[in-house]
Amino acid sequence: MRARSAPASPLYPKIRFAFTDHPITVWAGALLLRLYFELIGLRTTLVPLLVPFAKTSNNQIPAVDVLLAWWYGLALGAERFEHLTRYRRDPLLPRLLGLPRFPSPDTLRRFFSGFTYRRTTEVSEALMRMSLGAMRPILLGHTLDLDSTVFCRYGEQAGSLKGHNPIKHGRPSHHPLVAWLSERRRLLWATLRAGHAGTANGAREFLAQALTMLPPGHQIGLVRADSGFFVTAFLAALEVRELPYIIVARLTPLVRKLVIHRIPEADWRSLARGIAVADVMATLPAWRGQTRRFVCLRQTLAEHPEARGRRLIDCPGYTYRVVVTSVPFAAELVTRMYAGRADSENRIKELKEDLSLDTFCLQSFEATDAAFRTGCVLYNLLMGFRETVLPSGWLERRLRAVRDRVFLVGADLIPKARRLRVRFAVPSEERPEFLQRLRTLSEGLPIAAQLEWALNEADDASQIAPELAPLTVPAIRPSPQRTGASP
Repeated sequence: MRARSAPASPLYPKIRFAFTDHPITVWAGALLLRLYFELIGLRTTLVPLLVPFAKTSNNQIPAVDVLLAWWYGLALGAERFEHLTRYRRDPLLPRLLGLPRFPSPDTLRRFFSGFTYRRTTEVSEALMRMSLGAMRPILLGHTLDLDSTVFCRYGEQAGSLKGHNPIKHGRPSHHPLVAWLSERRRLLWATLRAGHAGTANGAREFLAQALTMLPPGHQIGLVRADSGFFVTAFLAALEVRELPYIIVARLTPLVRKLVIHRIPEADWRSLARGIAVADVMATLPAWRGQTRRFVCLRQTLAEHPEARGRRLIDCPGYTYRVVVTSVPFAAELVTRMYAGRADSENRIKELKEDLSLDTFCLQSFEATDAAFRTGCVLYNLLMGFRETVLPSGWLERRLRAVRDRVFLVGADLIPKARRLRVRFAVPSEERPEFLQRLRTLSEGLPIAAQLEWALNEADDASQIAPELAPLTVPAIRPSPQRTGASP
């Protein structure tokens, strides 16, 4: 008996399967990032920096393209070196990005293994300065947030040692230092350290190096840091440089005795229900007679049972947070000024969760450091891309939103005589904005001569308005950059 086919259903329509020879990519929006890199003259900057990485064979990918591919891979969501393989299999993406091909994971590992600490510092310094060059200054100076974070490790890599690890106690890790320009959401400087390094280890040298990254005409108006930087030598270094600071004090027995217990109850000023502030001048024994100002925030547990701060056995019923500061403003304002530092935790999340810089680790410490610090440069480049290309509302979004909403765009490639016709799968309501981004980035670049905006087929023209036409791109090859281009 012949079996009857199931009737067609609106929930289960008939599906016809077929194959296509048209190259297809899901990352066509990355063309915007390529155009931005050309706009700021990135290739021109990279070429002299990577001269030591000379090609040893004609089949070898140039060092410039290896580093660019590394950045593209991070921007598109790679979380391991092996994830670069997914882009190697993409038939269209290398053409759109101007790469001969994507390097293999082993090629990237060998590339970073060729870095020494000195070479990494030279390259990252030059690239950091370039990435900050177009940044607008702040009238009263930038707020500099210093912080450290933990990169957990699961092997026996160099520098992966047991130290402070609040998430996975006892797990070997690396312990990088980072310096943020708060208002502009830029990394000023970053460096990788061994896992057993204390927060303040090398902090003075790190601060000195970070300040050299500031573009001309920029200055620091305030330095904020957590209790890990509450070290006498570091406070002195800030004061020698005349940098105003607000730093959380560790509530040691001496601080409790000489600061908190010296504040009369009448000096506590109410800010809100269950919240009060006070300030006091005090001298710790290690300060050799120097007096500094402490600002204390006290919260009542009955009113704020989940309040952040430390509970003291000898002061029951309250949580306390104490900062040492050189800022002459009222105590209430000092506490609000420090509260803004919480945003630096969001920036660290972007480094770890959006760019996955904590998961790229090699056996050599110097190679791991090179991967980390070049990845930090990409963070600033993506921030510049966001400010240049995207509407102002995007400044509050995470970098993963840029990847998912801007770079994640499907497209196919149709050979047309001597041209390559790229058709973007962009919803009709988003096409004007997408086209405007393309035109903004390509205007004035050598690649602009390679771009065509008009439709050539009548059937497409009947469906899409000419101003929303897809992009027609000839075979894209790396084009020479303008000399003297600035970011």
